Amino acid sequence: MTESGPVGPVTSRLIAVCTRTRDQLRTPELRDRLDGLVARLGEPSIRVAVGGRMNAGKSTLVNALLQERLAATGATETTRLVTWFRHSHQARLRVHGRDGTDRVLPLAPSGGLGATVTGVTAGEIAHLTVETPNDALSRHTIVDTPGTDSLSRLDPDSLGALGDADAVVYLMPHPGERDVEAIDAVRGWTGGLRLGAANMIGVLSRIDTLSGEDDPWPTAHRVAQRYARELRAVLSDVVPVAGLLAETARGPDFGEADARLLRALADGDRGRTTRALRTVQRFRGWDDAPVDVGDRERLLELLGLHGIRVGLELLDEGRRATPALLEGFARRSGIETVLERIDTVFVAGADRLRASAGIAALEHLGWDATDEVDRRSLLSLQSELDRLRLEPALRQVDLAAALVDLEAGRMRLADEHVARLRDLATGSDDARRLGLDPGADREAVVAAATAQIPAWRALEARPSRVLQRHVRTAREMCEHILFAGPSPAPTWQARSESR
Repeated sequence: MTESGPVGPVTSRLIAVCTRTRDQLRTPELRDRLDGLVARLGEPSIRVAVGGRMNAGKSTLVNALLQERLAATGATETTRLVTWFRHSHQARLRVHGRDGTDRVLPLAPSGGLGATVTGVTAGEIAHLTVETPNDALSRHTIVDTPGTDSLSRLDPDSLGALGDADAVVYLMPHPGERDVEAIDAVRGWTGGLRLGAANMIGVLSRIDTLSGEDDPWPTAHRVAQRYARELRAVLSDVVPVAGLLAETARGPDFGEADARLLRALADGDRGRTTRALRTVQRFRGWDDAPVDVGDRERLLELLGLHGIRVGLELLDEGRRATPALLEGFARRSGIETVLERIDTVFVAGADRLRASAGIAALEHLGWDATDEVDRRSLLSLQSELDRLRLEPALRQVDLAAALVDLEAGRMRLADEHVARLRDLATGSDDARRLGLDPGADREAVVAAATAQIPAWRALEARPSRVLQRHVRTAREMCEHILFAGPSPAPTWQARSESR
């Protein structure tokens, strides 16, 4: 049972509740806020924000996701701005000023934002919106956020964009305690439990800097797996990616001329090439190289040392044509796994993510309203929201809190129950929630749910109130899954009748 879009049944119910409440309100400001939220809930694609500390490779990953070099990279004015990338039939840039004014500029045909936004300082701009007829944006809007190296200087614009997103991709070039603190700070600022394992994934970026080996992937996989375990309360997974290689593999810049440069390196003295590729300085200073210094600089810009090595390996495999090289770059970069996670974690769960974000935005709406009619209408709205929170899709938000309590030591469970709880909290469909393969049939789903319910019920008898609350949610979710569709066999019914 996979959700197909952000405006699914739960979000549709929330839109209806907001619309009814809006028609009852008398204060224009409150009506305008609900109008804005209804428009937000009805957006045809989910918002995926890319966050992380400075120099984590966020804009490089954004370009890889866009299949186009639109996001500004390097230390420029535009890398310090929150930038939204939306699908549109016309390519243009909206510059949103802090004074409330907007300017619309034609998007530069090349060079992305760095070539378009000139003559202004970052302090004058609230954020940018890039509208482009890019098919990669047909299923989700992407938000590129600037980062910070100091938790005491958390950028409010970035935090606002992260908090307003349906889901977050968090980049970590060298994971450590500062990333754990940064993720906690983001979650705290954005309402705590709304951001968690159900709608955050981690990306281990810049994997070529993790070790001095020619092949960084063994180390990258070990580091990613370790942090996936350590951060499982707040991240659904940690995926390693070679960002620059991914950007080039999916972008338009690597062409036949660049493939010829790689072939020239491959056809030369391989021993000397291998020695030159030990460091950037050696490669740049290689006097009698088979390609000149300008061409070597271009290869470094497009691929980096690691990417050049990958290119030579692909040529050794017989991938000499440009399309074959690009396909190999994509496969060896790890970007396909990120795209798969975005689809299975974010797009497939878009309805519950959108509804959860909408409910969070309504938490304190009009708490200080003075009009009596407005107060009654908003109290009724909160009652509607309480009923909506009982929707099974939204119960995963409650189970995200269970994972946090587990990590904090506020409750204890056996490893098998921890694994089941994590599946329930993060699975994008009923099969995954029950720890089954995505293609499991209804009979297997029913059997798994039937097996879990008594185990969760038994745990409810333990004295810990924190544990009781979370395992009750797990049991209720399993019961919903059990009765959500027709059972292929009457085994549960027969067992129930025999009790």
